[in-house]
Amino acid sequence: MFMTLLKTITKACDDLKALNIEVLDMTKISPLVDYMVICTGGSDRQVNAIISKIKEEVFKNGYQVRHIEGADAALWVLIDCYDIICHVFQKDERIKYSLEKIWGDVPRINIEELLK
Repeated sequence: MFMTLLKTITKACDDLKALNIEVLDMTKISPLVDYMVICTGGSDRQVNAIISKIKEEVFKNGYQVRHIEGADAALWVLIDCYDIICHVFQKDERIKYSLEKIWGDVPRINIEELLK
C-alpha cells in the first residue's frame, strides 16, 4: 500500500518537472512517517502546480491528504499523506533548511525504480 502511494506522489512530482527529487526511507528511523519525499520547484507557481498535482493524484488513487502546510507562501510546503510526507521547496528554501543533510544517514529510495 505505501509503495503505491509513494509511487503516486513521486510520479506527480516528476510529471510537473520537480527538480532533485529525493525519497528517504524513514521506516527504521521514525515512528511517525515511513517515507519522506523532497523536491524543488523553480517558482511559487511551479510549487503550487506540484502541490495541486500531488493532491489530485493522491485522491484519484483512493488515498487521503491529511494536511497541507505553507501553501500560501509556496516557499516550503509540507504535504502530509499520513505515512508519507512530501516537502516541496523553492530552491533557496531547500538550500537554507537542507533536510537532506539533517537526514543524511537515512537510506534513499531509487526514484528511477519508483517511476517505472
